[in-house]
Amino acid sequence: MYEAIGGAVAAFSYAAMAGQVSIEADAAAEALEKIGKVKDQLTELATSGGHGGSEVALGANPIGVAMAQKSMGRYDGGDSFMASIGLLLDQTTKAETALKQCIANYVDTDDLHAAQYNRAHQ
Repeated sequence: MYEAIGGAVAAFSYAAMAGQVSIEADAAAEALEKIGKVKDQLTELATSGGHGGSEVALGANPIGVAMAQKSMGRYDGGDSFMASIGLLLDQTTKAETALKQCIANYVDTDDLHAAQYNRAHQ
């Protein structure tokens, strides 16, 4: 699933950077606000480690300690919840940057058309 989302965000980003997509700032304001909120929440999760610094407590015996360490390893490992949060944060940041580029593309196009109009009507 990540590959599909990552691919869609990448395609959007490439199109925005190439100037193929533009959007008026007012039309994108709500989307930018929502993306910002999601980014803030993901950043908070990533910063806090998602667990508030607490450890898994399964018992004060060797088996409980081993199981707790294994659980925390799965939580923090390469294909873990925290790794997923990091990937989501990366994709959210890329989407936000692409949306801002789309707004800049709109402004550039609008300015170009205004300049052309003014030259034609002078």
